[in-house]
Amino acid sequence: MALVIRALGGLLIWAFGFALLYALHGLVCAAGWGARPLAGPVTIAGAVLIGTWLVLLAVAALFLILLRRTDGDGRAGFLQRLAMIGAWSGLAGLLFMGAPVLLPAQCL
Repeated sequence: MALVIRALGGLLIWAFGFALLYALHGLVCAAGWGARPLAGPVTIAGAVLIGTWLVLLAVAALFLILLRRTDGDGRAGFLQRLAMIGAWSGLAGLLFMGAPVLLPAQCL
């Protein structure tokens, strides 16, 4: 069972990150943080969203590193390869899905 959960881990991290960034975007814009500057052109909303995105990327990369330390053969080897593909997919998904938080206007 742990192998199956490990195989889905990368995509679960992506799904959690998508939902978290989407919810935070709504919350920071509703609170009016998009108009409050933090430092220079960076707003509070931008700092919160970018910081969250970077933490999610770090978690996905750490999961990928932890997967590389384990090996398997037979069925375990197949699930290990599946887990690596899922982890890379989750990391790439987070990278591209979260990249718009780098845009200057988060709340329009």
